[in-house]
Amino acid sequence: MNHVFKWVLMAAMAASVSAVSAHRMHKHKPLALEELPPVCQEYFKRAEMCYRKVGEDKALFQSGNTTFLRQSLPAADENQRVKMCEIALHDFPEKVKNLKCE
Repeated sequence: MNHVFKWVLMAAMAASVSAVSAHRMHKHKPLALEELPPVCQEYFKRAEMCYRKVGEDKALFQSGNTTFLRQSLPAADENQRVKMCEIALHDFPEKVKNLKCE
């Protein structure tokens, strides 16, 4: 699966989660890093370090995708969270290569 397709798939998953629970979504509190599955914790820690290293301007698009993912997770069930973060972590080396942050 190519990189763009995976992000579209992840966005579609997040959108479907949001659409199904849109009326409840505002009731979901943001999840602390410790409340997320280990794969999500690994992705967000790695992404934060990378984006901090290259700076906000250079990582704006990628950090926007990461923020969208983080905001989508409270409305997802545990299996969806794991899958969404697995996709993000799998594609992260390409971000690293483009940003030259690791």
